[in-house]
Amino acid sequence: MAKLHFKSLLCLMQKRFLTTSSTLYTSSLPSSSSTLLSPSYTAQFLVKSCGLPLDSAISISQKLNLDENKRQKHESVLEFLKSHGFSDTHVAKLVSKCPPILQARVDMLKLKIDYLHDSGFVGPVLHELIVSNPAILRRSLDKQIKPSFDFLKEFLETNEKIAAAIKRESWLLTFDLKKILKPNTFLLINEGVPHSRMSKLITLQPRVIMQHVDRMVYATERARSLGIKPTDPIYVTAITVILSMTESTWKRKVELYEKFGFTEVEILKAIKRQPHFMACSEEKIKSLMNFYTNTMKLKPSAIATYPRLLLYSFDARIRPRFNVLNILASKKLLKKHKKIAWLLTQSEASFLTNYVIKYVDQVPDLMELYRGVKKIDL
Repeated sequence: MAKLHFKSLLCLMQKRFLTTSSTLYTSSLPSSSSTLLSPSYTAQFLVKSCGLPLDSAISISQKLNLDENKRQKHESVLEFLKSHGFSDTHVAKLVSKCPPILQARVDMLKLKIDYLHDSGFVGPVLHELIVSNPAILRRSLDKQIKPSFDFLKEFLETNEKIAAAIKRESWLLTFDLKKILKPNTFLLINEGVPHSRMSKLITLQPRVIMQHVDRMVYATERARSLGIKPTDPIYVTAITVILSMTESTWKRKVELYEKFGFTEVEILKAIKRQPHFMACSEEKIKSLMNFYTNTMKLKPSAIATYPRLLLYSFDARIRPRFNVLNILASKKLLKKHKKIAWLLTQSEASFLTNYVIKYVDQVPDLMELYRGVKKIDL
């Protein structure tokens, strides 16, 4: 009953707000300064001119007051955006994410848009960039945007490559350059990561250098303790995996593998071969390890040799292959020296050709079994 009363009261307040808004907006009588700065004009402008839903407009108007005397300035911002190809949908999203954009100076917006345009962001690419991270238009061109571009150019060299990296992670232009990006980058370089690998990291995995510096220090120390060198091809991947979880989560996963019989040496071997061995969820580790050790009778040493076994989908890959290999073994069609763990890692085309199509005449239902049309109990 109380909830119903509150809901009715809320509806009544919204209706009264709209009535008041309409009266204030259309009145030709002189208004006081408090009326000019009231949220009613702000909400109506957000709805009528920017295309925002009423609820969003009301919410934003609680935090942002637009001066009705400066309506022309607010409209000039919208006109500027639309003149550069931003659609009504773009504008609504942009204003919703960053309402203060309506108070920006058009001449300053133009300088930033022109700079981005000259740097390779044209048409839809420019629109997506700004809508995904409106903070770009709020940051200083000379103190933030240009220095960020210059920093990225040290590693990526061309505007095309810089644009590709920023398109993947727009926050590269607005993240703290002095306290985060530069310290993390130079930390990895000082560790010995080659320049070419840093370029690839910034292009493909920019979030790695967007961590707090103490986290990056922890990640490099962890990689060092694992015996993974900065010059190793897997180093950046290892750093990424380490940064993806807390230290306590890492320790829990190590303990989980140990419960399934892994030695410390075997865990290190698996990580060095495939760092994502540690990226699996604890639930997936339990599920797959139970199947590998109890049903397939695989030893931890075999799994450590082929750590990708922990990355595969059970239903899409492991179950159907196990079913096929089990049937072939029961009919003595599978050579004894074949390593089951190795067979699970073969490419789809190779496995299909050598262990399914090859034996369909001798085992008529083999293809159906592999495709999951026919099921057997494991």
